[in-house]
Amino acid sequence: MNSNFKELFYHLDEQLDQTENDLSKESKKRLTAQVKFHIFLQEFLKKVEPLLDEGEEIKGYLPFSPGPNSSMANVGVMGMAYARTKEARGYVNTFNDVRGNRLMIFTEKRMIFMTIIEFLEDEIYFSYPYESIKSIRLKQHTVSYFDWEKRFSPKRVKIHWYTFDFQSGKNIFTEILDEKDAQVLREKMESIPPLKAILITDKVKRSTTFDFLFSNVSLQFKVVIVLFLLLAAILLIWGYVVPLLKSAAPSSFEIGFSQLFRQLFLNVLTLLE
Repeated sequence: MNSNFKELFYHLDEQLDQTENDLSKESKKRLTAQVKFHIFLQEFLKKVEPLLDEGEEIKGYLPFSPGPNSSMANVGVMGMAYARTKEARGYVNTFNDVRGNRLMIFTEKRMIFMTIIEFLEDEIYFSYPYESIKSIRLKQHTVSYFDWEKRFSPKRVKIHWYTFDFQSGKNIFTEILDEKDAQVLREKMESIPPLKAILITDKVKRSTTFDFLFSNVSLQFKVVIVLFLLLAAILLIWGYVVPLLKSAAPSSFEIGFSQLFRQLFLNVLTLLE
């Protein structure tokens, strides 16, 4: 049902520049055929209206869901939640989702981000004024594989995904986008002047060193890779190199190794004291 959520808001986003008379018959049928989605949409938009300042208008939507986008804190144990209100229970029953679906709303002044269930339950949302954002990271990543389906000779297929990252004041936003999401985001960057004025880069930028180290997914991923390689090297040395050295000079090796561990143990005791 997550695909229905994204398609619903993609469709709504496309209609923002159209009048009622411009809507195609196909467009009207799509929403009419999905009555429960249409009902949810109308109720949701009414709940969003009070968030807007006087004269502020919605310029676009960018929906997120597990699978095409990040799933770290939105599925499994971390994605668990309990729907208490009637609106939230109706949403869960309609989309079969708890914390998976999120939404970024674009206005001419700011971006508004929310996890749908949290907004319906407690009206929790985050506001990111364009003027508070110094730069936006939109970086393309490529993954390739060989497609063997219905082919004697495999064809190399490339998949592109993107990192969407920025800091607004003390708030940091990071999300993974697929190609459709990136296309929608680029359109908003071109059509909304204050958003277009923000520097677009492929580098992670933070206001403090602490934020750069501890809220930088790209850096954390690189650190994990380095630690994994170091662990693999240690296991390789311990499993193959050490036995070879031990077999070559067993007595001297055991004495040297025991002395090394003894010295390390004494150093630890000294630190503890």
